[in-house]
Amino acid sequence: MKITFLLHDAYTAGVAVRNTTSLATALAARHEVEIVSLYRTADRMPFAVAEEVTVRAMVDLRPASPHYAGTIVDQWLPGAVCPYDTAYTGPTPPSRLGEDRLAAHLRDTDADVVVATQPHAVCFLAEHGRADHLRIGQEYRAHASHRAPLRRELEAAIARLDAYVSFSRAAARAHRAALPHAPVRLTSIPVCSPVPGAEPSTGNSKVVLAAGRLLPAEGYDRFLEAFAKVAKVHPDWSLRIHGRGGEQQRLRHRVEELGLHDHVLVMGTPAPTDAEWAKGAIAVVSGSGADLSGISLVEAMSWGLPVVSTDSGHAPRELITPGQNGLLVPDHGPLQDTLADELRHLIENEAARRRMAGTARRTAERFRPELIAAQYEALFTDRATARAAAGKRSSRNAGGGARWRRRVRLLVSRLGPAQLAPSLPTVACRVTTDGSLVFALPPRHLGPGAWSLTLRPRDPERAEPIQLPVERDTAEGARSLHVTLDKRVCELAEGDWDVLLARCDGRASRPVRAGLIETAHLLEPAHQLSSWREGIKTWIPYPTPNGTLALRAWHRPAHAEVVTCAVENETLRLTGQLLGWRARAHHYRFQARLRGAPERVFETSCQVDQDGRFGVDVPFSPVAGHHPGREAVWELLLRAYGGGPEVRLGMVTGDLVDHRHLRQFPVAGYAGPDGELLFRPRLTREHDLVLAAETAAADRPHDLRLRP
Repeated sequence: MKITFLLHDAYTAGVAVRNTTSLATALAARHEVEIVSLYRTADRMPFAVAEEVTVRAMVDLRPASPHYAGTIVDQWLPGAVCPYDTAYTGPTPPSRLGEDRLAAHLRDTDADVVVATQPHAVCFLAEHGRADHLRIGQEYRAHASHRAPLRRELEAAIARLDAYVSFSRAAARAHRAALPHAPVRLTSIPVCSPVPGAEPSTGNSKVVLAAGRLLPAEGYDRFLEAFAKVAKVHPDWSLRIHGRGGEQQRLRHRVEELGLHDHVLVMGTPAPTDAEWAKGAIAVVSGSGADLSGISLVEAMSWGLPVVSTDSGHAPRELITPGQNGLLVPDHGPLQDTLADELRHLIENEAARRRMAGTARRTAERFRPELIAAQYEALFTDRATARAAAGKRSSRNAGGGARWRRRVRLLVSRLGPAQLAPSLPTVACRVTTDGSLVFALPPRHLGPGAWSLTLRPRDPERAEPIQLPVERDTAEGARSLHVTLDKRVCELAEGDWDVLLARCDGRASRPVRAGLIETAHLLEPAHQLSSWREGIKTWIPYPTPNGTLALRAWHRPAHAEVVTCAVENETLRLTGQLLGWRARAHHYRFQARLRGAPERVFETSCQVDQDGRFGVDVPFSPVAGHHPGREAVWELLLRAYGGGPEVRLGMVTGDLVDHRHLRQFPVAGYAGPDGELLFRPRLTREHDLVLAAETAAADRPHDLRLRP
């Protein structure tokens, strides 16, 4: 049969898009499947979908596209269907143009089944879907969470469909109670969670991952307050919050207020991508009563993380068996204290944490796309049979015609883009346990002759390009060719390196598109031990803003890594770790040097223990005494006694290419002899820690700790 999924914007990351792409890929193994997106806002979809699945957009909103529809008058006029849907307040509200084109598509489509995934699409399908379609709706939000006008519109639309699918059994029961006489099948089918496409979590990191929508209802304030209690007992653990929403900036301010800037990162990205889940040892998920899908819970389990969730909403109660695959925290009373206790329990009991992680992976097996696709196939068959029994026109059997259309469409999809413009080859990159890199690329991107992966320094004065030959003889019939950049034998100068696919004869080269990037091993104790012995020699693969693959190389045989940065009693207090035996071979004094005027120097003592842990207190008073009367930047370093090396203070360890937009540093006001100054620690482009000083505004009170 032919199955069509309706999405609002298939090019924006979200639960509906993630679930639909996984389900469509699974169904495409046996059926003809298409995804119809009301809007197209990006060149690529955020989640991979099988090439057998057709993806089409009704309205192209990419300004650089030749099909850009943003200047058409009807695109500026609001749509008429389901006006109370929150999509109308989003960045791409339904428009008259989009609705006209989608209505025409539904009139002309030869689909047997149409599945609508969001309220506007559900109402639109009920109003414009043809009688010979099986019309299926999906509910990603709790029915009771919608405002009354939208609930009424949805209830009227649901009654006109053939089936309506919720993602939890309790939600389906709630719908049946709300619509007891509706002539529609109200059922539940869980979300999909594909088999991890990369190494799952080893559980060796000391990272807690939180995922969800950053909205007031999700209660992330409580998570932060709970982790503040955890950090006091386990300062070597950190929390990363993934998600987008209106609370992002306020949460960053709250991190600063709680003094958690050394322990918490608000990542500013959607829910963790596949490779990000692998970096955690524990997952914390808000069990919002409005979210029915539980997709973050399932994905965390799939990657081998025990989950701690608030006991609210249907999904956590149906997915988590307390003490087996995770823990439930009552969503009432002293939640912060209880959540902190449960996190400490998992942190302090490694055996229990690993046992729950194994059970969590087994729990996730129930949600594999092929199993969920089979449940949808059973639903389609049941509804078609019910239609036939009721004397209605049944859905068509696509048979050989559908198979022929699929073959022709697949051929066109493969030949058409190649005739218009060669697509960039996609290369995945994985960091191994010893810090080496393994690149994987499909053989089909290689033409005749010898090829290499070329690493080209962005600053050509720092180093020469490095060529890594692509060996094809040993991978006959393999899906991917593998090229290794061995950390034991290769050296990369510090800086950014672009990855290109090149002919060895030098006749052609082109950038490669970033595929799956795995950097979880950079957070593990083994890598940290290597840095303690040898200094910093880290290679971090990353996607550039235009989607190509690049590397960031750090190379510092002697380095002072800053771990904490605090302001106390008119003093900047820094603690950290000397990395590399060359760094630990000396005794040091701390030095602050004015950039552009190296003769202006302030020095103070630096305490270093036998393991290389250091601490230094930088009083603001002498620095203020050297202030030049304008904005100034003080470089911070450790200077060895007896003519030894200068070691820059910085933050370069871990898996992050750029910490600057994530790190929250305390800002302090100081009443100096010539007026108030503001002191602000920050990272340079090279990730050296510096202290910026500037004259404060006259109306700003001094001696206050301020937020950035």
